[in-house]
Amino acid sequence: MNLGVTSKTGRIRAALSAIFALLAFALFPVNAQAKEVATASASAQATVVAPLVLVKVTDLNFGRIVPRATAGTVTVNVNNSACITTGTIIHQGACQYAEFAGMGTKKMTVRIQVPGTITLNGPAGATMVVDTITLGTAPELSLLGGNGNGLGNGNRRYEIVSNTGIFTFRVAGRLNVNANQRPGVYTGTFNVQVQYQ
Repeated sequence: MNLGVTSKTGRIRAALSAIFALLAFALFPVNAQAKEVATASASAQATVVAPLVLVKVTDLNFGRIVPRATAGTVTVNVNNSACITTGTIIHQGACQYAEFAGMGTKKMTVRIQVPGTITLNGPAGATMVVDTITLGTAPELSLLGGNGNGLGNGNRRYEIVSNTGIFTFRVAGRLNVNANQRPGVYTGTFNVQVQYQ
């Protein structure tokens, strides 16, 4: 009989121990379960191109410039967006060529025309001129010929060689920074024309 009481008492003690252990975990969570969480955000971008249209993908950007007592230039490379400066000006930040995307059909001919110069307007009527504008194409276009280099009134003819008909091209140039150029933000717009044939 005593064995039964002892066995029953042992079971009660075991059950009470288990209940107290559960209460302890519920009231005092174990620190090992808590974890540090870090969150970061990123942007996502897509360009949707409709047939026989042209869309801007990126803007032409010459970075930040510190003018000096003498004039200088900043040229954006049409192939890799590298910045090349002349004169005593100080340049900081990345440059960026402008990029455009269009869509036709494979074997279609397109004529691309870009301006000869671009004027950037700044504070109090100050201006800077972009010249030596260059046109760079991606492998989706094959040069057929044409007059000029795509600048001003000249234009070049290309054949779309991509199976999807989507193509891109780039525009860059040389920014002329005047001596003691007035500080501020300079902006300008320019038109690029694509003729689908």
